[in-house]
Amino acid sequence: MLRRIGLSNFKCWKALDIELAPITLLFGVNSSGKTAILQSLLMLKQTVASRDPSQHLNFGGGPRDHVDLGSYQDLVLEHDQDQPIGMNLAWDTKVNSVFKSRSAYRNPRHGPSITLEHSVSWRWENDIVVDHLGYSACGDEEFNCFIQLERLGPESYRVAHSDSLHIMYPIVDEDAVVEELNPVSLPISPINCYFLPLNVRLGDITDGNQNLEPQFSGSFENIADKIRYLGPLRQYPRRFYQWTGQRKTEVAEPDGSDTFAALVSSARDDGRLKDVVAAWLQKLDLTQDLTIKEAGSPGRFYEVLVKIDDVESALLDVGFGLSQVLPVITMLMSAPEKSIILLEQPELHLHPNAQAALADLLLEVAEKRNLQLIVESHSEHIVRRLQRRVAEASPAFAKPENIKMYYCQPGEDGATIDKVDIDRFGQISNWPEKFMGDISGDLHTMAKAAIRRRRKELVSG
Repeated sequence: MLRRIGLSNFKCWKALDIELAPITLLFGVNSSGKTAILQSLLMLKQTVASRDPSQHLNFGGGPRDHVDLGSYQDLVLEHDQDQPIGMNLAWDTKVNSVFKSRSAYRNPRHGPSITLEHSVSWRWENDIVVDHLGYSACGDEEFNCFIQLERLGPESYRVAHSDSLHIMYPIVDEDAVVEELNPVSLPISPINCYFLPLNVRLGDITDGNQNLEPQFSGSFENIADKIRYLGPLRQYPRRFYQWTGQRKTEVAEPDGSDTFAALVSSARDDGRLKDVVAAWLQKLDLTQDLTIKEAGSPGRFYEVLVKIDDVESALLDVGFGLSQVLPVITMLMSAPEKSIILLEQPELHLHPNAQAALADLLLEVAEKRNLQLIVESHSEHIVRRLQRRVAEASPAFAKPENIKMYYCQPGEDGATIDKVDIDRFGQISNWPEKFMGDISGDLHTMAKAAIRRRRKELVSG
């Protein structure tokens, strides 16, 4: 699970550092930086997916990319190319067999979890260069180590590491003896945002030398592979869907366009995914049932039918909100356990009661499916339902440490972010100004206007 994310000079963020929870909600006015937080993670995901160690960053724009960030100048704060861009992440992982300098860590399957932290910064010098790349691992007082690479010049980096790491460097003279130095400068092949050069190696001091790259960089790739994303604009519903025969087990497209394929695959197999999605549509009080039926050529064309007030209709003939929430539910119910789900406005086109019920869906999948959810939203109804569940302590998972909320605002020196504190009674102690609009202000102004108007009418007779 991701524990923290930090950004510097990234789009509208001059500086950002927030803790993440199983459910993290991002609120704020338009253009306040909410989406940029999600985009930073998608940028790293698509960089890893490119599988090109020489590519510093994948800004996107390709057919399989999740986000198109343009160029370095488009991405950096105030489009100032002289400024570096920085990012850091922290996440939980299991102790790998390479970390065995203490006997307690010799069994990786039963070893304790540790927190890995990754930090990187880039600069523009007629091209993107990596100024800094670092990893640190922290378990308990007996287990912590780090390695950092700082750029000195073209293909030259200063390497620093903790005493518990044994760094091996290329030896030009085979008869020479290389002592462990901390720090040391050495030539290194170009590096990208997460991939440690192959000539930086780690080994247990007593057990010999092993490649460091699969341990830190491999863990980074693993956490990036867990990220799933669903954007705010989902595919428009159709009357008939064509199935190519490809079996889909989850929703992976940013617009949810593979939702239908996942549901048809389920209907043709055991039907479990379709049934659980249908059950949640009922809980949101949107339908009585969901049916997938063949139409025309057997096994080639299908209809998605929903039953409302005992009348079965095509998805295209009912409220638009149903087709927009269908990919949300299907993704949350089909993503592999321990996935990190990024959602933009899952409440889009839903009425208030359904929006509130979405909060219950988030709680259920975070607890029972072990999903981590990072959600950008404008829904007061989701907030209110979460407050209620925390106050009720039902489900037991609904407690402040599992739910974090942040409010983003634009500013002259970059966006700012405030943590919204919710206590165990569901109360918000630091409700930000205009957090969910200015409802109290509108009511107060409305009452004053009504009094003035009533007085005027009484005077005029």
